Amino acid sequence: MAAELDHAPNERHAGTGPVRIAISISTLHRAEGLARTLESLAQQQPSAADPFLLCAVVVNNDPQDPAPRQAAIAVAERTGMAVAVHDEPQRGIAPPRNRGLAVAREIVGDRGLIGFIDDDEIAPAGWLAELLKVKREHRADIVTGPVEPRFEEAPPRWVARGGFFARQSFPTGTTRPWAFTNNILFDAALLSRLDRWFDDSFLRLGEDRHFFARLARSGARIAWANDAVVIESIDPRRTTAAWLVSRLRTVGRCVPLIERDLHGPLRANLVCLCKAAVWIPLGGATAIAGILGGTAMRVRGRRWIAYGFGLVEGVCAPSRGGRPARSDH
Repeated sequence: MAAELDHAPNERHAGTGPVRIAISISTLHRAEGLARTLESLAQQQPSAADPFLLCAVVVNNDPQDPAPRQAAIAVAERTGMAVAVHDEPQRGIAPPRNRGLAVAREIVGDRGLIGFIDDDEIAPAGWLAELLKVKREHRADIVTGPVEPRFEEAPPRWVARGGFFARQSFPTGTTRPWAFTNNILFDAALLSRLDRWFDDSFLRLGEDRHFFARLARSGARIAWANDAVVIESIDPRRTTAAWLVSRLRTVGRCVPLIERDLHGPLRANLVCLCKAAVWIPLGGATAIAGILGGTAMRVRGRRWIAYGFGLVEGVCAPSRGGRPARSDH
């Protein structure tokens, strides 16, 4: 099949040759977005300082939907980029990402690099070269960059005023305590440091922060690449007050689970409850002030309240560990 990458031994590319890179993309019912993402990856060009051989790993989270595979094959045939397409029947966020990790490691070996990008993002020209440059110059094990929003429809003015989708920015080379799978590149050898990969107890959010925070705790350095930007398509359904408030509550629920795993339950629960005791009244005061200050301020206050309650809910929630997926499942 044209889209399937030949899993040839990686030793021929080890040492002084081009580094093998596998970029993993989990997808669910977004064939058109996936095609745009793959097209943008196919446009990435190596530099003389950082030669690479690139492939994409697509993990379809609904094996009954043939559209993602068809889209991936079409891009592979049109561009010549190697694409490996796999199915992951277990629904969720962590299972397809674990599948992608397992397949990517098979392809690149411990000497290669693994990355992630989302199926609603595109990588501008020079994105991968910039990640590699920052990784090399700052001697980082993991390198991550910002996500810039591109709204599918003009959002309400209060969304722009509130900066709810504002792009993060730090000086290039800044060490970060964690990262996310929307714009990331890291050494494949790091996977052997963890007894589990993405934890499937994080059903909707937080599994990537948990994964990279654990790698950072193991001694891996995460460096920020401020010019390695990816563009995210923002669905209009995400530009509502209800979505923004619900999203931050979900974030709050995830934080105690992450902190318990990193620092133990006593410290994590105490710190999260103390934070909740600050965020809830602060959010309440901000929401009240928003009666005069406008919609953006009211929504910001509601989000802070939701975050605080999410922290409390997370403290009360059980935690369990996920297990690495095997590519032969």
